[in-house]
Amino acid sequence: MAKKSATVSSRGQTSLLFAARPRAVCKHLFELLGMMGLLVLVPMGVSLAGQRYAVALSYLAIALICGLCYVISRRIDRVQQLQRNETLAVAALVFISSSLLFTLPMLQYNMSFIDAWFETVSGVTTTGLSTLPSVEDKPAAFLFARGWMQWVGGLGVIVLALAIHTQPGIETKMFGADAADVDSHIGGTRAHAKRILVVYAMLTIIGIGALLGAGSSMLDAIVHAMTAVSTGGFANRDDSFASYGIGEQWIVSVLSVLGAISLHLYYRPTIKSLRASFKDPQFRCLLLFVALLPLAVFALVWLNGGTATIGQAYFNTVSAITTAGFASSSILPFGGAAMLLICACMFIGGGIGSTAGGIKLYRLLVLFKAMQMFLRRAASGVHSQLHLRLDGKRVDYLTIENVLAIICGYLVFLVGSWLIFLGYGMPPMESLYEVTSALGTAGVSSGLTSMELPTPLKLVLICNMLLGRVETVAIIVLLVPSTWFGKRRK
Repeated sequence: MAKKSATVSSRGQTSLLFAARPRAVCKHLFELLGMMGLLVLVPMGVSLAGQRYAVALSYLAIALICGLCYVISRRIDRVQQLQRNETLAVAALVFISSSLLFTLPMLQYNMSFIDAWFETVSGVTTTGLSTLPSVEDKPAAFLFARGWMQWVGGLGVIVLALAIHTQPGIETKMFGADAADVDSHIGGTRAHAKRILVVYAMLTIIGIGALLGAGSSMLDAIVHAMTAVSTGGFANRDDSFASYGIGEQWIVSVLSVLGAISLHLYYRPTIKSLRASFKDPQFRCLLLFVALLPLAVFALVWLNGGTATIGQAYFNTVSAITTAGFASSSILPFGGAAMLLICACMFIGGGIGSTAGGIKLYRLLVLFKAMQMFLRRAASGVHSQLHLRLDGKRVDYLTIENVLAIICGYLVFLVGSWLIFLGYGMPPMESLYEVTSALGTAGVSSGLTSMELPTPLKLVLICNMLLGRVETVAIIVLLVPSTWFGKRRK
């Protein structure tokens, strides 16, 4: 009887599974590409101003393709509500398709397809890795385009929340906000996303002004403000930030930290209070990491006989914590122990709803709380009722399940990518550092990423960057057959 009941239950669960509807996915994907068609007009204008006409024509081609996609989307009926697998498929396809489209203008700078695609994936995923031997010989239009890609890529999850119309509150949970507060005080999810866009733009403008005041050129100030707030890490010099002044390094570090904070906290005081923002567990955890982990890295460098100043340890570690990807020195003299700690920083990343990569601080805190609850349950009675709470709110089992799935996904792809690098005979520590940097969308390099890197390993890093930006699960959902084959809702 029990076996029969289990079989019926299994069939009931299967009957509740629905495959993604291609028309629904295409509708929202093409709408987002239509928005991107408007965004590429900015680098096209800069290319025209720099008399890079072939590059400008490539951007025009992208705009026309995206415009055609938008026209097609207008002819597709909108579904009442997107399924979870459809939303994840759209998120994955947006970053894959946009990186392929942005490859067109990159090919005009005498780059091979794989290197051009690597550069654009690194841009739209806000990673910052590059195979180019030098960027200082590239024109201003190229440097601006890289920064613009990262700034737009940082907007990725925000644009998705703004464009995909699902039930109220679903997108706000992606940012870590309280859905009820947002919907009742601001007027719903769309208004929530719009306010975050305003915050993002304001942080960028403030960053440009601060860098200009510190002595940066106009081009450097604009590009570095965009890549710092988006925690992207593309810099206009071959040594990243090693040859820039201390003032510019500090400003970029602060901007990276601001970008790694959940963006809804900047306007949360208008909903609740300033104290509520400062009490946010992700915010306090990020500040604690920024204050203590650079000192821990410097201590490991000193104990293991490495070479680094406290300033270099601070700048590089903060860049890893925020997954910004800037560097003020080579990481190799730090030693293996310090590199391993920095790998852990890149793996964790910033807050949910920020532009940072990694598994996110919220998931680390949920995992830590789950371990605490496990220990408490071991010492409690059989019938005791214990619930996981974070920031005074109960964490439901579905959230815990999502956290464990995403963390496991990161670990599986991290170890798998590392083993592929080791199979090609790459140094163990440098390989781990490289794949962690790509998967965490951090972008700091141990020196392995270059034009000489074998093409299969470049493809591994490209996959890691895409996986890290959409948090692994979206790519998995996109590729599994059950997403596309099976019973569909009408």
